[in-house]
Amino acid sequence: MIRSEDFSPPARPPSFEPRTASDLFEAKAKAHSGSPTALGQGKVIPLSANQDISMIEELGPSLYRIEVPLPESPLKSLNCVFIRGEGLTGRHLLVDNGFNRPECLDSLMTDLRALDVELGRTDFFITHLHADHCGLTADLQVNRDAKVWCSRGDGIYINTLSKDSPRWHEYLSSMACHGLNQQQLNELHDTHPGIIYAIARPIPFTPVRDGDVLEYGPYRLRVCSVPGHTPDQLCLFEPDRHLLFSSDHILGDITPNIQQWPGVEDSLGHYLRSLEKTLTMDADLCVPGHRSMITNVKSRIREIQAHHASRLIDVRRILKEGGPQNAYTVASRMTWSIRAKSWNDFPLPQKWFASGEALAHLEHLAARGEVTTTRRDKQILFQTTRA
Repeated sequence: MIRSEDFSPPARPPSFEPRTASDLFEAKAKAHSGSPTALGQGKVIPLSANQDISMIEELGPSLYRIEVPLPESPLKSLNCVFIRGEGLTGRHLLVDNGFNRPECLDSLMTDLRALDVELGRTDFFITHLHADHCGLTADLQVNRDAKVWCSRGDGIYINTLSKDSPRWHEYLSSMACHGLNQQQLNELHDTHPGIIYAIARPIPFTPVRDGDVLEYGPYRLRVCSVPGHTPDQLCLFEPDRHLLFSSDHILGDITPNIQQWPGVEDSLGHYLRSLEKTLTMDADLCVPGHRSMITNVKSRIREIQAHHASRLIDVRRILKEGGPQNAYTVASRMTWSIRAKSWNDFPLPQKWFASGEALAHLEHLAARGEVTTTRRDKQILFQTTRA
């Protein structure tokens, strides 16, 4: 099922086009009575009058995209990927799953029942450590012998920072020297979605690394290491179908948030190198972790590269005009696409993410020798180097 191999792009197979969303309205009803699921042409399916819209989309043979709602999150929903195993005994694969909260679990379980999925035959692939991608893993792994694939680095993070872990205080405190005050950090412990919706318990992950190949159904999935968004994020690439499952490494409608991770030198630098690596993949279609599919993959990568180049220009300007500043202050002066009149109106979790992204750009400039740091009153201040 898994092996490492050299990779060379194969000759193109017949065209692989995603089909329209499958109408599983009747299948959902039958699933509750245990009847087999039948796919048909159709539309988006409402879960109930009180829940967000859920959708199952058939992308190819035995391959489905399942939207899991993320209530109260600006991300709106998560794209899970399900691959059906071959025959009556083949293993299924579910890529990512959702926040550890009842709304996410109920929606995902409804859709898995509609697809007539046996969880006992299902393995799991976790692309990275964020709770919206791994939070339900402990609930879904009903068979303790099921494989839960993950990178070694992000797997350690997930298990270290499971729900109610005391290590969350240490993690949050890493931003105290970058401008967040103690009251904000205390409040974040009770409001940060990564904390309150984290995985329920540590998981015995099976580590995978760059170049490994997983075989599920008719697909041979090459594991690709793309650090940046998280320290050890992974993507899956199906070279025969020219299909990339990018998770949050590449998003179509929004840009991935790049944080400066504790203990990681130049997270943004890692991310930009990972983008260059992804440019070499012959991907015609990209299934991202959130929102719409990407059909012009290389063009979208170049747009994200240009976005960060523009961000760096903005940060240089802020430092030049305002002198030495911490990351929180720099973030407050950057331009953000968020529905808020001013920085003061930002929800606190969004201030956290914005400050982390500002820090990633500041540390990248420092790695390039364009910025230096000084300490003042327990704060790390960044300033441009003199010519």
